[in-house]
Amino acid sequence: MREIYIRKLRYEDARQKLEREIHNAFMEGETLVEVIHGIGEGRLKQLTLDVAGTLDFIRVCEYGDLIYTNPGSTKLEILSPGKQNLKRYKN
Repeated sequence: MREIYIRKLRYEDARQKLEREIHNAFMEGETLVEVIHGIGEGRLKQLTLDVAGTLDFIRVCEYGDLIYTNPGSTKLEILSPGKQNLKRYKN
């Protein structure tokens, strides 16, 4: 599982790094990414959720009450694209 560390970055720098690293993970065939954003005021967590919402090949992993999760990170599942979308992602 790839980790993307955006904690303590400025908002715009974090957005650029997050988008770049998610696309790199997708192109390299990763299936799960953990974004380390920290707890703080929640701006970087909201950024992570916003970026994930704009990409059709990303799904935010939700866990039940039985599994311990880190509140300072968000796990994203990378879905495989359909054949019609694959060419679009390569460009």
